Amino acid sequence: MNILNGSSLLFSEKPKKLIILLHGYGDHAENFIPLTKYFNDNTLETNYFAPNAPFVVPQYPSGRQWFNPYPNGIHYNEAGPQEQVIMQQECETSIKLLEEYINKLCSLNNLSHQDCFLIGFSQGAMIAFELGNFMRKTFAGCVMLSGRMLSSHSLDNNLFINTPLMIVHGDSDDLVNPKYFTEACQIAKSNGFTVEEHLMKGEGHTISSKTLQLVQNFIKKYV
Repeated sequence: MNILNGSSLLFSEKPKKLIILLHGYGDHAENFIPLTKYFNDNTLETNYFAPNAPFVVPQYPSGRQWFNPYPNGIHYNEAGPQEQVIMQQECETSIKLLEEYINKLCSLNNLSHQDCFLIGFSQGAMIAFELGNFMRKTFAGCVMLSGRMLSSHSLDNNLFINTPLMIVHGDSDDLVNPKYFTEACQIAKSNGFTVEEHLMKGEGHTISSKTLQLVQNFIKKYV
């Protein structure tokens, strides 16, 4: 776990932007990165990178996780202090590895954090926001798909609040309740983010073609 591996799709020898894709719980990079062909645009000089989460999901041999959502067998919504410590430690491990991963990509491509988009789905969306919060940097954009915010504390004097934020959620999501969409939007606005929010009618815990179009439009807007 000293370094993250994963998959990439390189469309440009000298990209202007890097897109970091963070998969959801039980998924992995090779399965997640093909989504880029649905929101990539040949006019965009962007390259795409999907790191694998550092932790294995025991019941899924190929599945990965950014943190165990069931510490000590208890779902994190009902987690007590001990379980919260376990989850926090795993989140910090993932975030520090992602920081190293992104810093290396920026260095190799002679780009800054402001040239990087963070796009996460479900657990990956949770980590995307926590990563930006931890790194205290302004990114090109952050997209949270079907996720939630793990922390709600104030981000005073944190440059991450200058990052354009898009939050997308299905109103029929039965895995991450849509109430967390409302909560995330409220937390983001209270911290001063510029937020683009979309509650998708009739959609569940998935990434639909409509959502992919929204992501493409968001990238185009801030590229």
